[in-house]
Amino acid sequence: MESSVTKRIAKNFSWMLAGNIASGLIMFLSIIYVARVLGAANFGLFQFVQAFLLYLVIIVDSGLSTYGIREIARNHERAGALSINIFALRLILATITYCLAILILLVVPMPIKLRQLFSLTFLLVFYRAINTDWVFQGLEKMKYVGLGKIIFAATTFILTVFLVKLPTDLLFVPLIQFIAGCLISLSFIIFLFKRILTFNLKQVSPSSWPATFLFAIPLGISTILLQIYDNLDTIMLGLMSQPSEVGYYNAAYRIFYLFAGVFSLWLATVLPVVCNKMAEDRDKTKLFMEKYLRLTLLIFIPLTLLVFLAAPLFIQIVFGQQYLQAIPALQWLIWALIPFVISNSYGSLILIPAGMFNLFLLSVGAGALANIVLNFLLIPKYGFIGAAIATIIAQAIAGMYAFHCSQKVLNLDLIRYLIKPLAIVLLAAGTFLLTHNLLAGQWQIMQLLVSNIISLGVASLLIVYLEYDFIYRFIKEIIRI
Repeated sequence: MESSVTKRIAKNFSWMLAGNIASGLIMFLSIIYVARVLGAANFGLFQFVQAFLLYLVIIVDSGLSTYGIREIARNHERAGALSINIFALRLILATITYCLAILILLVVPMPIKLRQLFSLTFLLVFYRAINTDWVFQGLEKMKYVGLGKIIFAATTFILTVFLVKLPTDLLFVPLIQFIAGCLISLSFIIFLFKRILTFNLKQVSPSSWPATFLFAIPLGISTILLQIYDNLDTIMLGLMSQPSEVGYYNAAYRIFYLFAGVFSLWLATVLPVVCNKMAEDRDKTKLFMEKYLRLTLLIFIPLTLLVFLAAPLFIQIVFGQQYLQAIPALQWLIWALIPFVISNSYGSLILIPAGMFNLFLLSVGAGALANIVLNFLLIPKYGFIGAAIATIIAQAIAGMYAFHCSQKVLNLDLIRYLIKPLAIVLLAAGTFLLTHNLLAGQWQIMQLLVSNIISLGVASLLIVYLEYDFIYRFIKEIIRI
């Protein structure tokens, strides 16, 4: 990995990480506040509607953002014209999608309050249509992505605390998000075209829209299928179970998202670099990806175990005693993090940069099909535990297929990068069990806290001991010692 590339990745990831940690903490506080004020039933209802919104957002995007990132990363000179036309396409898709959704809401019988909640929540498709994150990612200007997330999170949190006081204030939550999102996105669009890119109405080319849409549509379909992993279980739980069970499951999912989100930031930072390298030299791309896999698996496999062990602490501290039933949901769900990392590493970072959109679609489709079947089989009998198991298996199937397809582009080994992380996991788990048994009879929270801290320390020391040279060289490349 060249020093300049490593340094650029580290800088962009630092911006993304700082922005997302700050915005994530604020949004997390907002979610906790909303969950506590609304109660499990209303919170579950809110999450149920949000699950449908994500599918509409994906339809509005239709893979255009991922396609835009790839094309801008490969040729920055096209960024202005490409972004203008993609914004126009997304706004048209948002208008059509929202109108169709409202027509369906008018036909489907439901309580008036639920119809209002759906209508206000679906307004967020317009905010997402004009979101600028993908442009800045393609340009590798991640600081603006992080800054935008912080401003949005802080604005929504402040407004939520001031306006949402009772369970009956449920409808204010999506309205706040819509207003804040649109105002912030418009501000960043103005900044983008005044300071970074040139704006020229002549660059608007409706004749190019069909071709752009057709290029992006496999990625859009893939994104829809990816959301099946995240949302189908929530929708099915909402249909088959009580709203409170949806609330418990989504409380666990919120914690899962914290850690999956860190990986997604890492992925978003690396994606434009891989796109650029893939267009220039595949041998260098292979060397880069080998280091990426080694570092990524070294961190996220032990992290999965540590979250599993600390699940009771996370749930009790974050959501309180009323969400204790979410503990087993998190303990199962967090294991989906490992196949999630592998699937996206071989799919998003190899198949997409190589332009193999259809193979990426097939890998995602295989996992989505498995998820649908398993949810139907497992949720009625096992509830949210069945939903978590379905997610783990579906991610594993998608990962295996992506790995198989990616070998046609880059022949990257996987087993060799799993051995050390798995050894760390076994030793850290053994340390936790030993410490936990030695502290038996102590205050439960203290027992869990001490056991988790010691196992975290053991895992960290093992990572440094086993990969000292690799970590040292990586840091050296960043700071140019």
